[in-house]
Amino acid sequence: MEIDKNLCLNFYKTMLIIRQFEYKIVDFARQGKIYGSVHLCVGEEAASVGSCFTLKETDYLLPTHRGHGQVISKGSDISTLLAEVAAKETGVCKGRVGSMHFFDKTKNVLGGQGVLGAQFPIAIGVGLSIKLKEMDSIVTCYFGDGTSNQGAFYEGLNFADIFNLPIFYVCINNLYGMGTKYENTCNTSVIKKAQLFNLKTDSADGNDVEEVYEKSLKLVEYVRKNKRPAIIELFTYRHLGHSALDSRPYRPKEEIEEWMKKDPIKRYEDKLIKKGILPSVIEEIKKHVESRISEAERFALESSFPEFTKDMEI
Repeated sequence: MEIDKNLCLNFYKTMLIIRQFEYKIVDFARQGKIYGSVHLCVGEEAASVGSCFTLKETDYLLPTHRGHGQVISKGSDISTLLAEVAAKETGVCKGRVGSMHFFDKTKNVLGGQGVLGAQFPIAIGVGLSIKLKEMDSIVTCYFGDGTSNQGAFYEGLNFADIFNLPIFYVCINNLYGMGTKYENTCNTSVIKKAQLFNLKTDSADGNDVEEVYEKSLKLVEYVRKNKRPAIIELFTYRHLGHSALDSRPYRPKEEIEEWMKKDPIKRYEDKLIKKGILPSVIEEIKKHVESRISEAERFALESSFPEFTKDMEI
């Protein structure tokens, strides 16, 4: 597939925005400017961008608890997202829900879940609604490799298969569930599990944004046309720990170093240059992203904390 130059540059810009957005949250956490735990997707940017860019505005999205990149890829504004993480009134949910639970009804983002696997039954409800209303939409359900060990995963796939629901399942396989390797929790791959329920399946290098996009697009078109579920497994790696302040003692140094060499952003930057994109263009994108992140930071820090009232509305 020959991908349009402007789309390629948009891939790159969005991945950079996600990366810098997540690092800004790390700064906030270390400075005590945010409260509670946050789960970041540094290293997983290509998986989010490549899969999300295949969706229409009318499609629905259920992100993971590590879902900032997925939501940004769907088009949510980073200023209001950062304000939400900082618990400010100007946040996308008025500072009431924080990092793991934010939703954005303007972009059909239905909210992350603090309970792992909760998105599976929710996806069934959304998919069934789409079917009964005869909508052209689909719902994309993101989840991690470890979450596929839950009963709700099997029940959800079974229901989606039986009732022919338009659900696009995206597994972000970063090899770990918190601090435990997937291979230590299950001997069966996520794809093999899905094949038990007759889902159309595929897998991709989750650090190659173009491969993710091309394979996801085929599955999204299949789901939309056939009103049937499909799943893609994207193999990637989170550069940081399970949460923002996790020092990753459970991961071998050699493993981390090897995956750092596969950094999806640096890898794609090199690819763009080989395609003939001028380094000056890339530098302009970097400056634009830096400006947007600074703008989002000012917005979040200068915003007020919410005043709770009985008649508050979100």
